Amino acid sequence: MSAGTASHPYSRYLAAKRTVDDRALNRPVLDELRRLLPPRPPRVLEIGAGLGTMVARLLDWQVIGDGEYTLLDVDPRLLEDSRAWLSAWAQARGLPAQTLPDGVRLGGLRVRLMEAELGGYLRTGGAGPVDLLIANAVLDVVDVPSVLPPLLALLAPDGAYWFTVTFDGDSVFQPDHPADDAVLGAYHRSMDDRVRYGRPAGERRAGRHLIGHLRTAGAPPRAAGSSDWVVLAGPDGSYPDDEAWFLECILRTIQDELAGPAAPAGLAGWLAARRHQLARGELVYLAHQLDVAGRSPG
Repeated sequence: MSAGTASHPYSRYLAAKRTVDDRALNRPVLDELRRLLPPRPPRVLEIGAGLGTMVARLLDWQVIGDGEYTLLDVDPRLLEDSRAWLSAWAQARGLPAQTLPDGVRLGGLRVRLMEAELGGYLRTGGAGPVDLLIANAVLDVVDVPSVLPPLLALLAPDGAYWFTVTFDGDSVFQPDHPADDAVLGAYHRSMDDRVRYGRPAGERRAGRHLIGHLRTAGAPPRAAGSSDWVVLAGPDGSYPDDEAWFLECILRTIQDELAGPAAPAGLAGWLAARRHQLARGELVYLAHQLDVAGRSPG
């Protein structure tokens, strides 16, 4: 399944985001993760795993090979798309892929698909200890102080965590627009007010605050660094891969978040200008985020 043939728009967004994340992920933090991984085929749990692009990335980058990798997500359609997407990705690389009742085998790595809402999953205590815990672009949309302790409790005593692309308070679009401060200020404030499943769901400065939350939980980061998204067209005015779709999804997210009677002044004109720039290959987008890696508490 390519980015352009994903079965629903959010799957296509996640596929399009893969190349953006590839550039953004902090390599020194990833190098520290390699040192932290236990010397055995790992049991990996990724929360909010979506399409499974991180599985492909870690296999491509030879961070993992054999072992067991669980994709946890609340959306059954995303998980079903992940089976097809990963199978197609493996086929394109000549990697043996076998469809399983609960997932797919990619070479020596068994990938399990698990449908669950994170809060409910944590209340059950999970499905046993894991060697690597991953959250990519997730911890800025959950209530970290309440989620982090039971999440870290899933780690084996010598396990490692890798929390990546956690938003940290700054979105930038270029060229400048007169309504930038009003629109982006309202968008960032909306992150502090989000509620999902009846609970607070993240905040705009989640990245920087995560470091302190990890220290409080007894698992201070061994490494931390920026993982900023930077998206722009090439000299020919076209965006790489499917990144124009990625940018349209970002604009649509802002539009949906701010729609209604309390919409900031100038929102419609701002969106129209940004979409015109996107169509002409002139729109540049940056978002500040952070990566951290460390060991289990204790």
